[in-house]
Amino acid sequence: MRLTTTSVSVIFLLLHFAIAILVPNFDDEAYYALWSRDLALGYYDHPPMIAYFIHLGVQIFGETPLGLRFVSILTVVASGMLVGDMARRLWPDLRSIAPTATLFFHLNSLVFTLGSFATPDAPSLFFWIAALWAALYAIHTEPQSRVSLSWWCVTGLFIGLGVLSKFTNAFLALGLLAYLFGTAKGRVFLQTKFPYLAILAAILPVIPYLLWNIEMDWLGLERQSERLSSEQFTPNYLLEYGALLLLAPTPLVTYFAFLGLRTGLRARMPDMAFLNLPALPLFLYFFYHSTHAQVQANWIVPLQGYIALLAAYGLCQIKAIRYWRALSTGLAIVMSFGLFFAAFNPYVPFGQADNPPNQTRGWTATRAEIEQTLKETGATWIATVEYSQTGMLALQFSEYDVWSLKQLQRYGFRGAFSVALCDAPALFIERTNRVDEFSSQASALFESVGAPRILHRQALELPLMSYVATPVLGVLSTDLCPDAP
Repeated sequence: MRLTTTSVSVIFLLLHFAIAILVPNFDDEAYYALWSRDLALGYYDHPPMIAYFIHLGVQIFGETPLGLRFVSILTVVASGMLVGDMARRLWPDLRSIAPTATLFFHLNSLVFTLGSFATPDAPSLFFWIAALWAALYAIHTEPQSRVSLSWWCVTGLFIGLGVLSKFTNAFLALGLLAYLFGTAKGRVFLQTKFPYLAILAAILPVIPYLLWNIEMDWLGLERQSERLSSEQFTPNYLLEYGALLLLAPTPLVTYFAFLGLRTGLRARMPDMAFLNLPALPLFLYFFYHSTHAQVQANWIVPLQGYIALLAAYGLCQIKAIRYWRALSTGLAIVMSFGLFFAAFNPYVPFGQADNPPNQTRGWTATRAEIEQTLKETGATWIATVEYSQTGMLALQFSEYDVWSLKQLQRYGFRGAFSVALCDAPALFIERTNRVDEFSSQASALFESVGAPRILHRQALELPLMSYVATPVLGVLSTDLCPDAP
């Protein structure tokens, strides 16, 4: 079968759907699902786009793993198709470059792993690539034409929607401005009004989020700005960042990306600056960040489309393309698929740490235990103190009210705490690493505290997480219950 962008996209679409159906949700997905129940203009931890994605999918498939992930999967697959179309546009004479770029994009270990799940990285990736795709079409139009105006406005709109996904996407705007000011071709467009209209189009979607921040005393922006604070210099994270950049695309694909970069620069390829400059600010920021703190793997996902494009171009510069594409594809499959299925296989836990793969395991038995405890104690709602447990328990027990009694700034989107719960019997569930069979916080949060019960979530008899489930009554927090003693 001849490799095409469409055939590659369909294969990965079906693969991601299968994973989405078979793998239960992990903690962060459940937390974002809680957001989607009460849509807002902003949230404490991130801008709101992932909540909108989940809400749309839930309307179609219900609050199921596929429902939560459906729209995210569609956008990841669409991103791969746009990468292929950009490759075709950049190098029209290289016949196989479009499906190769799409294939390399999907086989990237980060893209493949995150492509089946509902996290802010999915909309961030899509709108980053979509904005770059629209900008590529914009720079290949007549500067004063209506078509050019349309493409520039679409570029700005995608950048704005990307910022509503993750603030990381603002770096693409800086990169495109660098292209406009730093190249002769870009400066031609600066003499028109179109790039400035693109800036306006980028700002418009963000205005409601900014207004929400003003109303909430800059809650979301203050939270995100914490990542910018500098700490003491250390080379450890810098080396880790370099290794991440090299290994995420898989080694042979990374090699072809370097080859493509070198070949394009030596040949002075006309659009090489357009490829490099939009990605450069994010590369540099993460380089700076890695000199004092860890760059998390998912942060660099927006850069993977750029790497796939360079790798596809680099592969086309060597002889025996089919052989090397097959070899690099095979290695990428072994690495990306192997790592994913080692982590998320349904049988053997991924170590014993509280990582996303392990958060998907053992819930059938634990849910039954919690359900039994709720019935025995007569509890009518579930109390928590951690956002991850709040989201997961709300997803597991949709028929119960689940409320956190701490970190209240995270839950402004939910509205007021029901006064009916203030004096209603509850089951207080908290995670514990202790062997002591008591709650360390229940007595400080409730008037009446009953006998606790220790519950263990496990797989293959290996403990993954332990919980203290304590019957309680009478919320003491005056923030939630103004009449509390």
